[in-house]
Amino acid sequence: MSTPNSAFESIDWHQYRVDYIYNELKELGKTGDTLSVEDLIPFDQFHPLSTTALDEAVKQLGILPSTHVLDIGAGVGGPARYLAHQYGCSVTGVELHPQMCAAAIELTQKTGLSEQVNFLQGDITTIDLNGQTFDHWISIGVFLHIPDRSTLFSTCFRLLKPGGSGYIEDFFERQPLTADEKVQLTETLACPYLPNRDQYLADLAAAGFVDLHFEDVTHLWQPWEIQRPVDFEQSKSRHLRVHGDQVVQSMRHRYQVWAELFQRGNIGGARIRCQRPNA
Repeated sequence: MSTPNSAFESIDWHQYRVDYIYNELKELGKTGDTLSVEDLIPFDQFHPLSTTALDEAVKQLGILPSTHVLDIGAGVGGPARYLAHQYGCSVTGVELHPQMCAAAIELTQKTGLSEQVNFLQGDITTIDLNGQTFDHWISIGVFLHIPDRSTLFSTCFRLLKPGGSGYIEDFFERQPLTADEKVQLTETLACPYLPNRDQYLADLAAAGFVDLHFEDVTHLWQPWEIQRPVDFEQSKSRHLRVHGDQVVQSMRHRYQVWAELFQRGNIGGARIRCQRPNA
């Protein structure tokens, strides 16, 4: 998910992600009309630590079966389906890119979760949700693609019910970035704006959020990011057979760039919680 002023618009990574999932399902012989959430988890969770991130969001937000959660930047729907399946809540996902949103809808239908989970295609900062507000929202590995934090966070604030809370897993600047790192972030990873901890919290506070909690989880993400391209390379011949050269080269390059950035230590991972005041 990204916004129109993001560099992400020029990258066809979104279609590659859709192709990747369907290619894997075909390889496993799961091409029918019925899928389980467990069938999809190995392929529809693109963020560090997979579903562990979602379990942490549930713990920190206090998500219950009675709650309605907004997933900002829903991608192909993996997090939304997992939350609904594992914790019984209802989820609305917003995803900018049409091909990813279409895949999210189809895969959710195949898991039988369409009554609990729905997806809308559009830009989170401009989409019309008919005045809907939510008990909680989550955003996992998405905000790095959206540089206009003023518009983003004011929208996120408005979409919460009074007393509602949000949960973010995102990257941040731990130490000043080099010129080369800024180029890699912008041109390869569609991240034109990467604030440090203090600026991230200031951006949230400026939108009206309170009870801000920022946890540096770089020590958890760094081994995962560094190991991912190693594991991918070890299975390269299989990936080429299943996905073809174009998809494999795109994934391989992005994984390598993230690993290099985390190895240098200037970029880190964060878990952030915020709340809209009751009044």
